[in-house]
Amino acid sequence: MNTVRRLVKNTSVLFLSQMIGYVLAFFYTLYSARYLGTSNFGIISFATAIAGLFAIFTDLGLSTLTIREVARDKTRTAKYLGNHGSIKLILSITTMALLVLYVNFGNFDYLTRFVVYIIGSSVIIDAFGGTFTSMFRAYEQMEYQSVAEIINAVIMFIGVLICVFMNYGVIGIAMIYLISSVVVMFYNFIMCSRNYGLIHFQFDFGFWKRLIYTAFPLAITSIFALISFKMNTIMLNMLTTNSVVGEYTAAFNLMQALIFIPTVYSTAVLPLFSKLYVDSRDMLDYSYKKSLKYLSLLSFPISMGTMVLARKIILFMYGPGYINTVPILELIIWALPAIFLSYILGTSIASINKQHETLKATFLCLILSTVGNYILIGLFSGIGAAMITILNEVSMVVFYIYIMHHAGYKVPVKDVVIKPLLASIVMGIVVYFLDLDLFVSVFVGIIVYVVMIFILRAFNTDDYNILKQLLPESMINKIEKIRKPKIKKGE
Repeated sequence: MNTVRRLVKNTSVLFLSQMIGYVLAFFYTLYSARYLGTSNFGIISFATAIAGLFAIFTDLGLSTLTIREVARDKTRTAKYLGNHGSIKLILSITTMALLVLYVNFGNFDYLTRFVVYIIGSSVIIDAFGGTFTSMFRAYEQMEYQSVAEIINAVIMFIGVLICVFMNYGVIGIAMIYLISSVVVMFYNFIMCSRNYGLIHFQFDFGFWKRLIYTAFPLAITSIFALISFKMNTIMLNMLTTNSVVGEYTAAFNLMQALIFIPTVYSTAVLPLFSKLYVDSRDMLDYSYKKSLKYLSLLSFPISMGTMVLARKIILFMYGPGYINTVPILELIIWALPAIFLSYILGTSIASINKQHETLKATFLCLILSTVGNYILIGLFSGIGAAMITILNEVSMVVFYIYIMHHAGYKVPVKDVVIKPLLASIVMGIVVYFLDLDLFVSVFVGIIVYVVMIFILRAFNTDDYNILKQLLPESMINKIEKIRKPKIKKGE
C-alpha cells in the first residue's frame, strides 16, 4: 500500500468513526443540554473541563513519543508498551488523588464535587487506555481506535437517552461517562494484547529517565496548550454563573466538535511524518505543505458558514433558551482555522524532533490566556472568553509557523490563507443575502464554495494527481482512455 493510500485508509476509518460519534454526540448533547438546563449543563461542562485539565498530567508527552519511536522501529514495541504502561498507571493514580484534593479544598457545592469525582474517574481511565491506543497509531492500524470510538459514542447515546427518560438527573448522566470509559478500556486492552502481545509492566528506571527527559518538552507543551484551551471555561465558572458557563459551552462545544477533522488527520500523519523525517525529508516537506493547504480549504468555509448561520444553528440545536449563545458562536468559530493549522503544525514539529522549541510559545500563550480571560471575561462575560480563545489560537499558529520556517519548512501563504479566505467570503455573502432554510443554505454554500475554489485555481494539477492515487486502477484506466486522443492506424 503506497503512502497516500495508507494515509487515506487510516484517515478514512478514523473519520468514519468520528462522524458516527459526532452524529450520536449531536443528539445526546442536545438531549442532555435541554434536559439539564443551563445550570446543570454548566456543572457537567465544568466537570469535564477540570477533569480534562488534570488528565494532561497522566501522559507527559509519552504517547506521542511512543508513537514516534515505535513507528520508526517496531522491535521496540514490548519495551515501550511495558514501561509506558507502568508510568501511566502511576501517573493516573496520582492525578486522580490530586483532583480529589483540589475539589475538596475548592469552594464547590456537594453536587459539583460528586459530578467531578465521577467524570474525573472516567477521564483518568481514558488516559490510561491511551497506552494501548498509542500502539494502534504506531502500527498505523487505526481501525481498532475507530471501533473504540464508536463503542464510546453508542454507550453515551443510549445511556443519555435512558437518563433523560428515567429522569436520573445530572448524576446519572455523569455515570454514563464512567461506564463508557471502562468498557472502551477493556476493548483496547483485548485488541492490543491480541495484536502486539500482552502488556507486561516493566520498571526499567534508566529507560524511564530517558523517556521522561525526551518527552518532557512534549509534556510541558501539552500542559500549557490544554490549560490555555480550557482556561476560559474554568474562569467563567469562577467569575460568572453556571448559566453563563452553559451558554458559552454550548457554542464552544459546537466549535470543538469540528476539531475531530484535524485530530483525525494529525493522528494518521504522525507515524508517517516521523518515518519520512528519517527516510525522505523532501517528501516530508511536500506532505507538510499539502496538509496545511487541505486543512485550510476545509476550515475557512466552515467558519464563515457557521458565522452567517449562527442564529439558525443555535435555534435548531438548543432552542430559544440558548439565544444568548448566538453572538458567542459567531465569534468563537473563527478560532477554528487556527486550530486546524496548529494541529498539523504541532504534529510536524514533533515528527522532526523539534518539540523542545515549542516550550516558549506555549508558555506565552498560557500567560496570554490567563491574563486575557481574567480581563475580558470581567468586561464581556462569554463574549470575552470567545475573544481570547481566538487570540490565543492565532498566536500559537504564528509561533509554530516560525519554528517550522526556521527548520526549513515554509508555509505557502497564498494557498493556505488567501485563496480559501476569498472563496469563503464570497460564499458567506451569497448565503447571507439569500437567507434560506438552514440545510438549504448549507447545500448552496457548498456549491458556491466549490465553484470559487475552481475559479481561484486553489485545486491544481498536482492535487488532481494525488486524487488519482485514491481511485481504483480500473477507473484510472478508463479516465486515461477518455483523455488520450485516439491514434489512427498507421501513425
